[in-house]
Amino acid sequence: MSDQINQTNQKDAIQDQEIALLKHRIDDTEELAEELRLRVRKLEKWVWGAGAVISAAVTILGLAMAADARTFEKEEMTVGVLTQKIRQYEAEKERTPVEDVLKNALKEWELWQQ
Repeated sequence: MSDQINQTNQKDAIQDQEIALLKHRIDDTEELAEELRLRVRKLEKWVWGAGAVISAAVTILGLAMAADARTFEKEEMTVGVLTQKIRQYEAEKERTPVEDVLKNALKEWELWQQ
């Protein structure tokens, strides 16, 4: 009987050690979980801040572009007119005068008839 009591006491001691070890592991895990929660909160604050800055920048950029839209339309019209004038000038510069074309055509006609 004393042997049984000894074995029971020994099992109780082993179980107590295992329980103490598990409690210690749980405490460590809870500390780690709390540390991770704090890190996530800190990252959330950074993301919220970055989102606010980006939103403000996009809003300001949108307002600035809307204000410049009228100016852009005027510039586009000016650029379009300027482009057309440049094309017209180049065409006139490279174009053979009508009189010369007619003279050459008549000469060729006369040569062909002979």
